Amino acid sequence: MARRHHHHGLHFVSHLRASAPLAELLRAAPDLPAARATHGRALKSPFANETFLLNTLVSTYARLGRLRDAHRVFDGIPCPNTFSYNALLSAYSRLGRTDEARALFDSIPDPDQCSYNAVIAALAQNGRCGDALRFLAAMHADDFVLSAYSFASALSACSAEKDLRTGEQIHALVTKSSHRDGVYIGSALVDMYAKCERPEEARRVFDAMPERNIVSWNSLITCYEQNGPVDEALLLFVGMMKAGFVPDEVTLASVMSACAGLAVDREGRQVHACMVKSDRFREDMVLNNALVDMYAKCGRTSEARRVFDRMAFRSVVLQTSMLTGYAKSAKVEDAQAVFLQMVEKNVIAWNVLIAAYAQNGEEEEALRLFVRLKRDSVWPTHYTYGNVLNACGNIANLELGQQAHVHVLKEGFRFDFGPESDVFVGNSLVDMYLKTGSIDDGAKVFERMAARDNISWNVMIVVTPRMAVQKTHCIFLRECFAAMSAQILSL
Repeated sequence: MARRHHHHGLHFVSHLRASAPLAELLRAAPDLPAARATHGRALKSPFANETFLLNTLVSTYARLGRLRDAHRVFDGIPCPNTFSYNALLSAYSRLGRTDEARALFDSIPDPDQCSYNAVIAALAQNGRCGDALRFLAAMHADDFVLSAYSFASALSACSAEKDLRTGEQIHALVTKSSHRDGVYIGSALVDMYAKCERPEEARRVFDAMPERNIVSWNSLITCYEQNGPVDEALLLFVGMMKAGFVPDEVTLASVMSACAGLAVDREGRQVHACMVKSDRFREDMVLNNALVDMYAKCGRTSEARRVFDRMAFRSVVLQTSMLTGYAKSAKVEDAQAVFLQMVEKNVIAWNVLIAAYAQNGEEEEALRLFVRLKRDSVWPTHYTYGNVLNACGNIANLELGQQAHVHVLKEGFRFDFGPESDVFVGNSLVDMYLKTGSIDDGAKVFERMAARDNISWNVMIVVTPRMAVQKTHCIFLRECFAAMSAQILSL
């Protein structure tokens, strides 16, 4: 019986060897016609029903994005095995068909490591990060060895979800695995901590990596640029160049943004020089947007304009950056010219020009622009109202200020801290009433504010000499100072 089994094994191996050339042709097929031609040859061969060859066909059609063809071949496999299911599962993963991937996974009689990895990747890459992490937990509970691919997909899900707790747990598993020193996993860990806004942990992983790649450097540079300290991004960029790495578009965009945030035009010009040296970066829209933004924020509007004029396509982001640069440099006419040329205007562009008018003695233009904004059905933000109220206060027009106050009330502002703090609006409202001589109304708004910052208190302190004339105002001020002292002591 042993000899018969041995003979059957030899026959199976020789059978596979005989079909191997067809399988290689399928793997190498560059396009659909080539795949179908090889498929036709396979159907006429003795291996038409061989599971190995049919699995390869499923994988080939999946690689070429032909899900229907892949499914038709899969349905025709006489005895599908786990590899058959995995081939179709990979097709669903590649095409983002997450629901089908999950359903197919559930139908696999004996899922293996590749089955889990395929469904985890499909879920992680298509916004189903919570489900991806649940599958990873199930994979671990079923005692499968987690591969570098498993860890990378799971860490990608943690990055997207900003799930630090799960990310740390996966990190703990990585340290106990054979992948702890791998550059691929190390880079994924740096990126996870960066996306979770933990620069210290990201740096700790980075420093412990025996080997680094461009992804490792970019992740940490971007982390510092977004979370601070921003100057560390520039220092890391210098270290990257000294280590012999060539910056790519991600590196340059992050470093340019860091230069813009720090308003350091000398370093910005050096990064610009790196861009110029590489032909492939010269027409890069994202990099040129970052370049205009950097020069604009550094007050170098002439350099920003040169880059701006050179670009064939000008996005809303690019135009808004140029507009902001002119506004910051008090070049209101130039800012207005850019605004008028914009075919599509976002609320940021409206806000920037309204602020530019309000801050440069053209308050009536600011108010006219606000009326246009409302007429064009653009949804105003707290910055819009803050600048409009400042304009009303600057020209001491109580009636217009009260009309703006009505709009503020309709928007439901609470003058509180939060992701989109609107304390700024409350401060502008108080300031407007005080500047227009309506001290009682200013005090009432101040009292009703859900939160106050230093500017809130300073606005009230400035008006003290006028308020102190009346006894009730003196009492109110004593209460203000008492509350302010309590707030400072609590910090």
